[in-house]
Amino acid sequence: MVYNMNGNCRTKLIQCIFIFLVLLKFVNAGENNQHDLIANTISPSDKLLVVTEPWFPYNYVDSKGEITGSSTKVVTSVLKHANIRYKIELYPWQRSFSIAIAQDNVLIYSIYRTPSREKFFHWICPLLSSPIHSVYKLSRRKNLHIKKESDLNKYSYSITRGTFLHKLFLSKGMEEGVNLFLTSSNKSNLQKLLKNRVDLLVETEEAIVQMLANLKLPNKTIEKVYSLKPEDQADLCMAISKGTPSHIIDKVRSSYQALYPNINLNKLDKFIQLSEGKKN
Repeated sequence: MVYNMNGNCRTKLIQCIFIFLVLLKFVNAGENNQHDLIANTISPSDKLLVVTEPWFPYNYVDSKGEITGSSTKVVTSVLKHANIRYKIELYPWQRSFSIAIAQDNVLIYSIYRTPSREKFFHWICPLLSSPIHSVYKLSRRKNLHIKKESDLNKYSYSITRGTFLHKLFLSKGMEEGVNLFLTSSNKSNLQKLLKNRVDLLVETEEAIVQMLANLKLPNKTIEKVYSLKPEDQADLCMAISKGTPSHIIDKVRSSYQALYPNINLNKLDKFIQLSEGKKN
């Protein structure tokens, strides 16, 4: 009688273990499916190095040592929405641009989309409404006047190396080392102007005001003498290096369109088509 009871218990125990193992298999399968779903959404490879330059108010380091600015906020909001991990590094413009061309999985901002740069990146535009670039002189330079575009070539300029302004002024007949002097940053351009090493610099008004404030100089230290024509301006964008996997680019584009649906993405494509016939 005792033997029969033990046998029944063993049979029931085996049945319970079998049922438990079957249930455990289904639970694990469900967990694996959930893990696969998450993995498809956030892959370890979905990571971008984000590079930019110091340029107030679009991308700059704040008092806490953090990279911020109006462009930075747009870029980070898009990448977070796209579930893409990222790290932002701030370098002089030429270095950021070189990294973005040479490496895969790199996003660069705030970058102007021009025909000569078109082939290097996947473009997401516009990032923000484009600021107007103007020409500035020291206010005390009373003998310096620009009334028309041809007057620009009479004077010397300090321009950040590798920027779209660098190429623009070369296209207008200016020569490096003669009347076009190159630096690594906007701050250096202002220093050259203040030290009378060049006659003029080209910058946006917001950046000029901030740089003067940082030096504790009044706004009246320099004055605007000319604004570039609309056709000489370009649109601000973010751009992703060519070797980046297409699914990452698609994620960024989709999130950009979801967060900023009122921006016309075809606007700059028309600009590029019209400009391709021009000399680069």
